[in-house]
Amino acid sequence: MRSAYLIVGLCAALLVVGCKREIANRNLLQVKKNMSPKEVETILGQPDSTDRKDDDGDGEKKYAGLITYYYVQDGQKIALQFFNGRLVREPDLLNEH
Repeated sequence: MRSAYLIVGLCAALLVVGCKREIANRNLLQVKKNMSPKEVETILGQPDSTDRKDDDGDGEKKYAGLITYYYVQDGQKIALQFFNGRLVREPDLLNEH
């Protein structure tokens, strides 16, 4: 029984390691203006971090409708801004080495 748990654990660890997200320009070309965050996540996966603007400029702390998704790969950062749930502009492509 103990060896079965060990085998299942090892398989799960290999699955996680094998599923490393990789963003390529072919994926970024699929991301279009006016997409929702969920549509972008379907193409690029979960962002590495997000930022939500909670100040609309008049000093009041309230949701201003701006969310930025950040994806980082090979030292390059892709920032995607959503306003009121829609992508503001298409992403820049990665510099390929």
